[in-house]
Amino acid sequence: MISDERFGKKEHLLKSRDFSKVYKKGLPARAGGVIVYCLANDLGRNRLGFSIGSRNIKRATSRNRIRRLFREAYRKNKGKLKAGFDIVMVIRKDLHKELTFDSAEGTFLKLAQETKIIL
Repeated sequence: MISDERFGKKEHLLKSRDFSKVYKKGLPARAGGVIVYCLANDLGRNRLGFSIGSRNIKRATSRNRIRRLFREAYRKNKGKLKAGFDIVMVIRKDLHKELTFDSAEGTFLKLAQETKIIL
């Protein structure tokens, strides 16, 4: 049985030109050290990308943990989101010590509501 909660290859935002377009034309929302940019696409599905700078968060393990938690929050709640958006999450502050799945999910849902991509 295949679940709809997968995070497949087609849902990854990977190309730098796609990131640039979302940064320039996307709607931003901020919460703490997290910024989300959302921009409609013509694909009929959402794509998610992350920008976590090594200047702000030194350890790769911390960057990966933050990315995993927000990716899981997206994956668990993507049924609540409108389809057809490119979403870029920018992490500006080292959150790894206080970040849990519940706080990541709450932050993600709050930002999704601010950018009006939630149903």
